[in-house]
Amino acid sequence: MAKGKEHINLVFIGHVDHGKSTTVGRLLYDTGNIDEQEMRKLKEKAQQLGKAGFEFAFVMDNLKEEQERGVTIDLSHKRFDSEKYYFTIIDAPGHKDFIKNMITGASQADCAVLVVSGNPGDGVQAQTIEHLKLSKIFGVGQLVVAVNKMDMAKFSEERFNQVIEEVKKHAVQAGWKTDKVRFIPIASFPGENIAKKSANMPWWKGDCLLEA
Repeated sequence: MAKGKEHINLVFIGHVDHGKSTTVGRLLYDTGNIDEQEMRKLKEKAQQLGKAGFEFAFVMDNLKEEQERGVTIDLSHKRFDSEKYYFTIIDAPGHKDFIKNMITGASQADCAVLVVSGNPGDGVQAQTIEHLKLSKIFGVGQLVVAVNKMDMAKFSEERFNQVIEEVKKHAVQAGWKTDKVRFIPIASFPGENIAKKSANMPWWKGDCLLEA
């Protein structure tokens, strides 16, 4: 256990295919918690399974079925250190069929990162709303909303703001105080605004995900 560091249980939640596992994998890789060799193996494995681009998700998606389907089914836990805290990261499934597992994850967490795809045509979906409600009900204290896939939205500030407004509306209905919620634009696959600021979003003056 890291001496003097506060421990935080951090759950990643959100709709299926919005990039939760990839975000976690990228965060761990960009902070040196996964080495190059392990990443290379995962990349090869992803290509063999015809899932090129899923290598970051495979960091957390350990079950064979999850890797073949490209969907998180079970809860995954991973230890992770930052300068101030040490975290247990919980990657929760986004698919509605595995909602029980997500509830277990939320009930263990101090803080949640809700991953919402900013890809035009995605945005707030059924499980996004459900996870907002459940994380509040199960006593998650803090919420960070990561608007992902900003590369698919051409790193548009306007698209980021659209998604934020949509999320805020549902967050209020779920009982969250939106002035206490942090909103951050990211693109987890290319690693934009995860562990360091993104040059592709000069309009963003706030924190990267790691700082949040």
